[in-house]
Amino acid sequence: MTGGGTRSLLFDVFVLAQRIRRLLSAAMASSPLRPEEYAVYSEVFEQEAVSPTALAATLGMPLTTVAEYIRSMDARRHVRRVAHPRDGRSYVLVLTAEGLRAHREANRSFERAYRLFVDGLPQGESAARRAVRDLLHAAERAEVTGGTDPKPAARSGGPHRRVGRS
Repeated sequence: MTGGGTRSLLFDVFVLAQRIRRLLSAAMASSPLRPEEYAVYSEVFEQEAVSPTALAATLGMPLTTVAEYIRSMDARRHVRRVAHPRDGRSYVLVLTAEGLRAHREANRSFERAYRLFVDGLPQGESAARRAVRDLLHAAERAEVTGGTDPKPAARSGGPHRRVGRS
């Protein structure tokens, strides 16, 4: 809960991310994949064949982080590299049968947490999806500027407090 509307939206989104991380970590504790791994596997699953660069862009992760996940997936024999259909210098990732099994098992744990989360949305899932899409676009636009503001506003009570009135 926010403190009387004094926290910034960005701070509240940060707190939300932390709570979702805890929810997923608890729900997926006995799963073969950690929540972060599940996100990577899910994107490979959804795309059926995806390059590391496209995976990094979609997940908003540095390519070096994605490369670490790929190494782990390789070690488990959960992914195989296939020549990129349009770029002979690159490759795409495809889940193996073992990777599909691990993803399917992790998905059962994820779905239970997802149901609990979605069932608690007062405006429903569609409205929440629109709001999250708007937040993602705003974050992408802000990221392009490097998080800098040419005219920084005066602080009002710390970095997590709103600096202006809406």
